[in-house]
Amino acid sequence: MKMICMAVMLFITLLSAGAQKNIPASDIKTAMMKATRFMVEKVSNRGGYLWNYSPDFSRCWGELEAKPSMIWIEAGTPAMGNVFLNAYQLTGESYYLKAAQAAADALIWGQHPSGGWPYMLDFSGEISLKQWYSKVQKGYIHCAQEHAHYYGNCTYDDAATYDSGMFLLRMYLLTLDPKYKYPVERCLDFVLESQYPIGGWPQRYPLRYEYVKGDKEDYTSFITINDGVHTNNINFLLACYTLLGETRALEPLQRAMTCVLALQGGKPQAGWAMQHKLDLNYSPGHARDFEPAGYAATATAEMCRNLMRFYRWTGDTKYLARIPDAFEFLESIRYSDAQMKQLGKSVKPGQILCPTFVEVGTNRPLYLHNDPDHYWVDYDYHGLITHYSSTRAIDLQSLKDEYQHLLSLSKEEATKDSPFIGQTDISGTLLSHLMRGKVQQADTQKVDSLLTILKKKDYLPGRLPSVSKENPGFSDAPLPSEVISIKEYMNGMSTFIQYLTK
Repeated sequence: MKMICMAVMLFITLLSAGAQKNIPASDIKTAMMKATRFMVEKVSNRGGYLWNYSPDFSRCWGELEAKPSMIWIEAGTPAMGNVFLNAYQLTGESYYLKAAQAAADALIWGQHPSGGWPYMLDFSGEISLKQWYSKVQKGYIHCAQEHAHYYGNCTYDDAATYDSGMFLLRMYLLTLDPKYKYPVERCLDFVLESQYPIGGWPQRYPLRYEYVKGDKEDYTSFITINDGVHTNNINFLLACYTLLGETRALEPLQRAMTCVLALQGGKPQAGWAMQHKLDLNYSPGHARDFEPAGYAATATAEMCRNLMRFYRWTGDTKYLARIPDAFEFLESIRYSDAQMKQLGKSVKPGQILCPTFVEVGTNRPLYLHNDPDHYWVDYDYHGLITHYSSTRAIDLQSLKDEYQHLLSLSKEEATKDSPFIGQTDISGTLLSHLMRGKVQQADTQKVDSLLTILKKKDYLPGRLPSVSKENPGFSDAPLPSEVISIKEYMNGMSTFIQYLTK
């Protein structure tokens, strides 16, 4: 009898646990709409968004503190637009589509005459934006160097132009409204015009050479790999060619792929830099004060991954030929276990730890330091800056596994899903891949926690990132302990959407 009672209790427990996993879809959709209405009707500025807002809206921030008249492009308005579209395509609620259209309209308003986008827009105009830059120059010391000078042009950095162009492309493919196709075509014009003959792109365009610091020239004209610039532009050209039938994108795409081969260093430094100069050897170039000229582990790993993609697209073994040289380079600069212990670092299985930068010609690690007045680089690993890491973990084993897998395939097998020579239509899969956002784990506990928050609040709260906490003098008021966060909104919506999809 005792055993029967225990079995019944266990059954009831399991039944209750199973019931907890069935959160009504109606509850989730209600919470999604509540949070979205708040963002659209209380937070949005003409369809656009910054990153964070104080709960009383007395202050607001993008990457740095901003004016209420501003919206942020980088990790801001296009990202919000994509979340709205995800919600619309899941639920069919027209409110989400209208919110996405408003975000698209804000981006169209702010598209630069050349066809790209800057980091942020100011609806009060250029004079207001210049005043903001002047305030930043006086108030911020570290972490804001990309915002320390008003260029008046566009940036590929942090996917500002890529995210905008891809979101508008998605809007066009969903609605077939030509008002969204025109800015995509202008963006394509921008990408084609700004491409160097070798196939790479500058960080900013139209080109400027005016922000010279000491003996360092303006780095924004250098061929840029950092922050996904080269990879993103390849993806955009591929999307335009495959999804819009823009054949003019094909030859520039091929040049961009070949450029990756041309920029690889010779042994024993068969890697890539974050920036490459436009000199005879396309040698590594500096960027911000804490980004010295040197070969970079992350850029090398990214380009290895790209070369394997290019092989899958073309079946041309030239893209595989020098990947082993790059692996050898990464192995040569990896830290030993003893060195990692000295640095207080560890890595996951399959990863190696490498310096972020190694010196050209020697492979010596370069370490980054600062004081209140300036940055410097040397070989001493003590007293490093904290806002930018001097070391990086690299998933070398996964790169090697993928490389060996490709070698085991026939050319036909490797290229079966190629957008150029494959036998199947992969346009839908391609768009989904290129538009993918950060996937949030959709476990019941997380969903339940979000629902609890939204029963008490109209928004999902967050905290200011460290760089935003530097006060450039916009206000003397204390910084809020909690902010209205578009990042938390987007993460929460992603969790809800994934849960409902499953």
